[in-house]
Order: sequence, then structure tokens, then C-alpha cells
Amino acid sequence: MVAAEAAGLPYVVLMANIYGLPARGMPPFGTGGKPAAGLSRGRDKAITALVARQWNNGLDRINALRKTFGLGPLDDFWDQVRRANKILLLTSPAFDFPAEMPDNVCYVGPVLDDPQWAVADTGVPPPGDGPVVLVAMSTTPQDQVDCLQRVVDALSALPVRGIVTAGPAVDPKALRPSRNVAIVESAPHSEVLKCTDVVVTHGGHGTVIRSLAAGVPLVVMPQGRDQADNAARVESRGAGVTIESNASPATIGAAVKRVLEDPSYGQAAKRLGDSIRADAASDMLVRELER
Repeated sequence: MVAAEAAGLPYVVLMANIYGLPARGMPPFGTGGKPAAGLSRGRDKAITALVARQWNNGLDRINALRKTFGLGPLDDFWDQVRRANKILLLTSPAFDFPAEMPDNVCYVGPVLDDPQWAVADTGVPPPGDGPVVLVAMSTTPQDQVDCLQRVVDALSALPVRGIVTAGPAVDPKALRPSRNVAIVESAPHSEVLKCTDVVVTHGGHGTVIRSLAAGVPLVVMPQGRDQADNAARVESRGAGVTIESNASPATIGAAVKRVLEDPSYGQAAKRLGDSIRADAASDMLVRELER
């Protein structure tokens, strides 16, 4: 970004999730908050100021770098991002909370492609006619083995068919299997979601958005990063429920049962999915980049 600015070249910042910078009306990033009202506005303002002070510990190093390129200093750590010609959000405005965004911020819709490492011939749920529950935690290490095992244990006590996609960060052999839960290294979610009734996930943006795009409601177990924020948006739209990442198998099972038995969650997921798919199908991303 600094080099592009110094060379006089336009540059674009891609945010592959919700808007992560402070904005009027947007809950502080990472808190799992919902749009503030009344006294909670003061709370959000205080949190935003505290977080800004922490980020600005790195401001001197950014300004030293800018000086070597003949550029003036910034007043805030995130100003280097804000100076981009465009900040493109790879999500749907129907999913994100409304806020007063800078003029250079634009929603361009999510990217729903399967990753190349998702093996196409895996992902078949166990035989039977029970509802299908897809379990998908982070593709990066988040110490999720214990959480995954508790989900497997929960599903083993329910009349469902579970499929766990362990992902690159987890060895499937680290999990104890169950008669009604298949554990695979990977699978193309675009295919598995076609027969899925509920998704249990950590709440990463990719998994959440792709589940909703398929009209599938969620049980979200946030473990960090932006996951609590995504969970708050799922709950606000009525498209799923949130439980703690350390929830017991009994609590996990009750949440799955609740979402399965209450059709309003699926209906809300389908409504939201219509908007997400429309945004994903647009060529807004390409048009904004070309512009």
C-alpha cells in the first residue's frame, strides 16, 4: 500500500469478511456486539478508543516506512487502509450490519468457490434418512480438536446423520468416530450443503456465508477473530443460534435439535441466502476493480 501510494498508483484493499474498521453504527470488530442503542453507544465508543490505542502502538513504524518513500505521516494506524482508492467487502450487505461507511467502501458480494484442496469424491453422509448435520470448523489451527469431538459426541446421541470436514488444520484420526457421524479430511461444501439441514461451525465468514447461500441455518460456536461478529449477524437475522465454544455435548445437541425442529431458522436462512446468492452472482467485484 505504501509503495503504491508513493508511485502514484491506485490500490484496492479486499476485506474477505465484514467491515473491520471503526464506523459509526458498526459494533466494535471482534466483540460479537449488535448495533448499539442508548447507553451501549458509549460502551462501543470506549471499546473503539481502547482498541485504537493498541493498534497505534505500530504507528511509528508505519510512519518511518512512509518517510523512506517520501510520504507524510499518518495520524492513525488504519489510515493507510482508508487511503485506498477502494475498500471492497467480499460479503453481502444483507448479512452485515448497516453503518455509515466511508465513500470508498463498497460491498461486492462473497466468493463462494470451493477451495482447491476440497476433494470432490468425499463428503457422503452415513446411510439412513435422518437429517444431515455438517460440521465445519476453522481451516487454520484454533485448537479445535476438543470442540470437534464434543460436537461428534453430541450428534452421536441424536437421530441425525453427521459429516465432519476436518480441514487442513486437523488430522481426522485425532477424532473418535461415531456410527452416525462420518469424519473426512475435506469435502466440497457446495455439494454437501445441498443435502444438509443444519451446519455446526466456529463461525468463520466463509463457512457462514456459504451455508446461508445454500439456505441452511446454523449453530455457531465462535472461537475468536471475527467469528462472534458473524454469529451476532446470524442470530440477528434469525438464521441460527450461538452457543459457547466450550459447550457440553448436551448443550450442543440441544442447540442442533432446536434449529432442526423450528422451521423459522431455515426460513430465515433461505431469505438471507437469496440476497447472498444474488450478490455473489453479480460482477460487482470485477467492475469495481476495472473502474
